Amino acid sequence: MSLGRLHITRDKKDNLLYFSKMGLRYSRYLTIATIALVATTVLPLSYAQLSDEFSNGLIKITAKSWKTITVVKVENSRDNVYNVKLVWLTLQNGVIQSYKAQSGWNAETAANPNTIQFRTDDSPIMPGESTRFGIKSDQASPIFKWIVLDEDGDELGSGTLDVSKAIQRQEESGSGSDGRAGGTQNGKPETTDGKPQQPVPSIKPAIAIIPDTVRPGFVVRLAGEGFTPDSKITILFDGKPIIKLSTASDGTIRDRIVIPKDVVGGSHQISVSDDAGRAANISITVKQEERVVALTVKTQQASYKQGELVQITGTGKAGAAVQVTVTNPAGITTFSSAVPVDKEGKFSAFVPLSEDVTTGDYEVAVLQEGKTVKATFKVLTISGFEISLTTDKFEYKQGESVKISGKASPNKDVNVKVLGPDGSEVFANTVKADNSGNYEVSMVVSGTSALGKYAAVVRVGDEEIAITFSVVRGSVALTIQTDKEEYKDGELVRISGKGKANDKVSITIQMPDQTSIKMTTNSKEDGSYSALWLVPTTAKNGQYHLIAQQGETISETIFVVFS
Repeated sequence: MSLGRLHITRDKKDNLLYFSKMGLRYSRYLTIATIALVATTVLPLSYAQLSDEFSNGLIKITAKSWKTITVVKVENSRDNVYNVKLVWLTLQNGVIQSYKAQSGWNAETAANPNTIQFRTDDSPIMPGESTRFGIKSDQASPIFKWIVLDEDGDELGSGTLDVSKAIQRQEESGSGSDGRAGGTQNGKPETTDGKPQQPVPSIKPAIAIIPDTVRPGFVVRLAGEGFTPDSKITILFDGKPIIKLSTASDGTIRDRIVIPKDVVGGSHQISVSDDAGRAANISITVKQEERVVALTVKTQQASYKQGELVQITGTGKAGAAVQVTVTNPAGITTFSSAVPVDKEGKFSAFVPLSEDVTTGDYEVAVLQEGKTVKATFKVLTISGFEISLTTDKFEYKQGESVKISGKASPNKDVNVKVLGPDGSEVFANTVKADNSGNYEVSMVVSGTSALGKYAAVVRVGDEEIAITFSVVRGSVALTIQTDKEEYKDGELVRISGKGKANDKVSITIQMPDQTSIKMTTNSKEDGSYSALWLVPTTAKNGQYHLIAQQGETISETIFVVFS
């Protein structure tokens, strides 16, 4: 299908190109002197009037003339969805002498004295409204070419207002002084019944929809050619009429239609036929509006007791699953599953809690298409108390320190004990929770502690909870270092390192002359230790060896002394 002869409507950026193709060059900035027109906007009915009119269903143009004065009335149909902001008039074989527009409209002339443009920024002709323009020329029977544009610079209609033909029709029919004979355009010959005889187009009817992929309720542009000139046309969508329009005087179509709001997505057909039976159709694709649903997650309750069922709900993209993950206070994943999202964009998941599940704050994370949202909930004891317990690690080597912490009732005594693999008590301590309910204790796993599973038990009043951790074989690495690499006579050497917790560390400083200085210190609960040595003013320059020993484990480093 070729639409090469059609002039398709334009965007704003194409306006200048459009007008230049019509041979209309004008200046938008020429100051127009106000010229009073006598009787241009209202013509006395006592005078003879000659008129012509045009209508394409969206725009109706009426011209009334008396002597050399013409009043052009532009009416915007109530069925239109666009406002009129520009009216372009060109007088054929004549000169425009003066003009007048209604309030809110400006007149601009082109270099050619037969052309004038009426434009507005603040007072457009809205659907159902009209505006008049007065023009005085040197022609008693003027012929005007006209173009009407909307606020986007797109053409709503164009044609010819031929008052001379109205005169001719008046003389031939012997009509009265009102001379209202409108209806024929461009001087087409009439048949014996008075109706214009329309020429048969020489090309096959064809239409185009811009764009060819749309959504329900969208306004699209309809272009066509090869139809009967000045003919009524019926627009069908999937065989059902949606609107009636009109062709231009050259048999082309330049109009807009609205895609039905209730249409479903997929391929559909638009058909156009005129009164003479000339028809064309085209297929378009309707794309349904994707429903955008925010990704959310929440739990039905802020807290749950041990043994209860946690209900997780949220929203996401319909038809695409979400990944739901739940982690306990220690950061261990206790639930992970892909959960489907229904057509309404909703999902739900259920997570059962055992009666001995770890209490405390849990986190819910929901992932979909690279985006993550989170929510939290608390797990309380069966009786409903908020007591939590955790260790800083799940596995410890012999000689390491275990940190036990959690949350209880503020300012309450918290009894902490640790049971060994055989169930015997290997540690016990009582601490008081602070004003926020936080508590913490530490226990050292000695180098001779039994290997296996240990249980940390916390009791607050009548409530008791427990958590397990493991002790495995392995020695703790011993380290030693100094705060600098080089020292002068009289400077202080700061020695530090890390080894087994709560154990003795032997330190030896070996001088360049092979003499030695020995020191002893104890490591703390976290295994760290420190010592100080003052470099004597009589110390020899050279390299000093620093040796730390804890049990059978040795660690070494060096530093330099110089004057």
